This record gives sequence, C-alpha cells and structure tokens, in this order.
Amino acid sequence: MIVELVQERERQALLDLAASTGLFTYEDAEGLLGGVLDSLAAGELPAGHTAAACRESHDGPAIGWTYFAPDPYAEKVWNVWWIGVSPIRYGEGVGVALLSYVEQTAAASGARVIVIETSDQPSLARARNFYLKLGYEERGRIPNFYATGESKVIFSRSLAG
Repeated sequence: MIVELVQERERQALLDLAASTGLFTYEDAEGLLGGVLDSLAAGELPAGHTAAACRESHDGPAIGWTYFAPDPYAEKVWNVWWIGVSPIRYGEGVGVALLSYVEQTAAASGARVIVIETSDQPSLARARNFYLKLGYEERGRIPNFYATGESKVIFSRSLAG
C-alpha cells in the first residue's frame, strides 16, 4: 500500500468513499469535505493542511483517505480532521497506513502531539478502539457536544522527539 497526496481529479471518488463509510450522507460529505478539497486544490489553506489517500498502486483508486493539519492555536500540535477507509477494506491495514503517514508528516514538521476527535456514538466504537490500539490515549469527553446525547471524545498521542 502507498499513501500519497490526493489529486484534484479524485474529488468525486473521495467524497463517494466518505459517504460509503456511513458517517456522512453524500450531501454532508460534499459540504464538509468537498469544501476542504476545493480549498486545498485552490491553495487557499495555510501550510501543512494535507489530504492524503491510501491506494494499492500509484494509479489505483483511493481505498482510504485522511485530512490533517497543524493546529493554529497550539504549539507543534497537529489535528486529524478526517480519516476514512472503504468499509470493504476494514481490517487490512489501510487506517494504520494513513495514520502512520500523518504521524511521519507531522513529525517531519516538528510536531510533538497528534490530536483526533470523534463521537461517542456506538457506530464509531470501532474507530475509538482503533485509535487506542495504535497508542492514542483518550484525554477527555465533552458531553452533548455534537448534539444532545452525543459527546465528543478526544484522543492524543505524543510523538517521539
């Protein structure tokens, strides 16, 4: 598997992949992630904002992708804003490859901490367990953050420096 920067021509396929995870409707994926992809392609986001895709070969379709960036309000902290894997590829190491890429890219830029936020909803239990298995620690929960009854769960991992 290879992880490399997304290409502008992949926009539609990446949004389809995001919708296939069941976390977004297509309309939500378009609104939330499509805008980010458009801004990246136009060079409108600050340095460090990165979208990368995992694929089996350089010319193969994305089987997972991530969007991450330095936190403008914290020293040497990077946020993973999105990570998604095609459901038919769960358990094949795609998520591991993507997070490894995030960590290596951030570390090369001097990052000391990676932060990932997610929901406490049962549909995201697999993701939360995945982060724990990769050495991320749950740092806190904010009750009723996303909606009444839906809390934000915050994970982080320190990078060796």
